[in-house]
Amino acid sequence: MNPAVPEASLTALMHLLTEQALLSMGVPHPLVKEAPPANPVVARFYVDLLSVLKEKTEGARTDAETSQLDEILYQLRMRVMDLKPAAESQGLPKGSA
Repeated sequence: MNPAVPEASLTALMHLLTEQALLSMGVPHPLVKEAPPANPVVARFYVDLLSVLKEKTEGARTDAETSQLDEILYQLRMRVMDLKPAAESQGLPKGSA
């Protein structure tokens, strides 16, 4: 196995989705100097995907995976609440998007 590529696992999938959610929130990746523009709709999509993952893996996760997923979802939900809706961030009046 290539040491640069992690083992395929539930934890790896959670981290991949978390990274995409953070990028969609405008949080820069550690290897990138410039923060990407925030896209609240896409950010919420990734948080929703993690929620679906939690629902569909109920009873099949280890205690550590459950704890980690709960913490990830909590942290992302707190961040996504701070994002302006997409219509507001694009300068459109509410209800026109």
